[in-house]
Amino acid sequence: MINLAPHKTTVFISGSSRIKKLNDEMKKCLDDLMQRDVRVIVGDCFGIDHLAQKYLKQHGFSDVTVYCSTETPRKCEYPNVKSMWAESQGKTGEDFYQVKDKAMCNECDEAIAFWNGYSYGVKCNIERVRAMNKPMTVIIEEQPMPEGYGAEYAKQG
Repeated sequence: MINLAPHKTTVFISGSSRIKKLNDEMKKCLDDLMQRDVRVIVGDCFGIDHLAQKYLKQHGFSDVTVYCSTETPRKCEYPNVKSMWAESQGKTGEDFYQVKDKAMCNECDEAIAFWNGYSYGVKCNIERVRAMNKPMTVIIEEQPMPEGYGAEYAKQG
């Protein structure tokens, strides 16, 4: 049987865990997604992941899947969850969480990053999506790098 339903664009929302509030530009970006009636995939972290989930839900948007590297998500406003628990086994630290990020990069048709300018995970997602030649929108909410974060970031990226 042939599926004649049109393909619905899948958009990956990536963002810094240290951003604590959506700014007006980020809200407009999410409003535009809802107007386009896309499918959204997002992680389960605090910060942008959870802020985007809450904003979309408060505005009645339901086509959201939350990805997690754990058995159950840490932050989740939606019933649609894709656990990458099996694929994450044997990994630690940032590598553990990158499993779900890589899966979302592969799954998406395009991506949006709400970045603080230094988050390693978001930087990896931006580079990964661009390397796949997929459309990538980056909105930067610059923040000072926390004390002690610089050395860790320099090692990774």
